[in-house]
Amino acid sequence: MKISKLSIVMTIWVGILWLCTPVWAETQHSLQVEATSYIISSQWLPAGDEAGHAIGMAKREGEGVFSNGETAKYATVSTFDSRRTTGGIAQGYSTFTFVDGSQIIFSWKSEIGRTQDGLPYNQGHGTILKGTGRFEGIRGISDFSGQQLKPAADDPKLTTGQKATITYILP
Repeated sequence: MKISKLSIVMTIWVGILWLCTPVWAETQHSLQVEATSYIISSQWLPAGDEAGHAIGMAKREGEGVFSNGETAKYATVSTFDSRRTTGGIAQGYSTFTFVDGSQIIFSWKSEIGRTQDGLPYNQGHGTILKGTGRFEGIRGISDFSGQQLKPAADDPKLTTGQKATITYILP
């Protein structure tokens, strides 16, 4: 069997590339978080096409408790398009700020529905946009769901509880 010069050159070239390529192991991590938040400010405007259809924006603040025992301040800003009877969509940005000042910032999108009791709930997905401090260079995603805890008549701040799984890689 005759080996061509091209085969030898290609084998050497692949070997050189393999030796010169940096090798690092990135480990995927997963954390669960339960976040509770309440309305700081919101604006709802009727869409005008049917009763109960509104678009708007909201700012919420609260706290997140992580499965590793850490806590963080939680803040989110969002926009929404929602129908009182059938639900809708929302999107926004959320930030967890830890005791040491480090942050994880997400963008997210969710679908909105109603529980059997008529309380709003949501389910969605997020992407980590960036991290600061010890989370510098973080990459990852989140899956979350949650709902308003009490009717508006009993809780004018519309407190919600969210549960999320964050899957991430740190450099």
